[in-house]
Amino acid sequence: MSTLEPPLAPPRLTYGIVTARGRRPDNQDFAACCRDPLGGARGFVAVVADGLGGHLGGREAAETAVRAFIDGYFGASQNLSPLSAASRSLEAANDWIASIGRRDPQLAHMATTFTALLIAEGSAHVLHVGDSRAYRLACGRLEQLTLDHVVDYGEPILRLRRAIGFDARVSVDHLALDLAPGDRLLLCTDGLHGALTAKRMAAILAEAASPLQAAKDLRDAALSAGGDDNITAVVVDARAAAA
Repeated sequence: MSTLEPPLAPPRLTYGIVTARGRRPDNQDFAACCRDPLGGARGFVAVVADGLGGHLGGREAAETAVRAFIDGYFGASQNLSPLSAASRSLEAANDWIASIGRRDPQLAHMATTFTALLIAEGSAHVLHVGDSRAYRLACGRLEQLTLDHVVDYGEPILRLRRAIGFDARVSVDHLALDLAPGDRLLLCTDGLHGALTAKRMAAILAEAASPLQAAKDLRDAALSAGGDDNITAVVVDARAAAA
């Protein structure tokens, strides 16, 4: 179990990250938040990824996807729009992970979910594939911003139909957001949203004094509810429309 206190955040934007192994033998989740290291137009990104449980290389896939995406996004040409830079970076990360899975028998079928929040140039976007989720709490109402890419074979059997690394090309959902001061956003893996009801998550997000406290309280509630999967939460407070 670990808690990460963000060392830096853009002005008027605060966030917290918490991850826990739960009852699993290891943690295949990975998450990160980062702002433009040059203080430029690339703004801020938050990402969560959940390596596929039971697959060799799940953790490697999750961490590789997040790190490669962030590196590619902030390293892209400034001539590209933030959304174009993010899309190209995610395509490159998918191609890399898929190619590793094809070449290395020890990492065959490595794959990961991926959900990212991008805030730059006065706009916000969510990029998503898999069954990690993004939510927004606004005016006391919790809204799920993403759809799970799963096939339901009957409770409790769900199978992902889309993930980073499944194929040479990946289909990614995109949602443009209009953020308002006071909005609180949550990115999380299924270890969290599978253990708590939307009503319970909304109450915790509304009551916590800070994003980091909200992330900690969500983790603790999921563990208390008997959640046995890896649990990761990233909470972001938008105190202005953009970073």
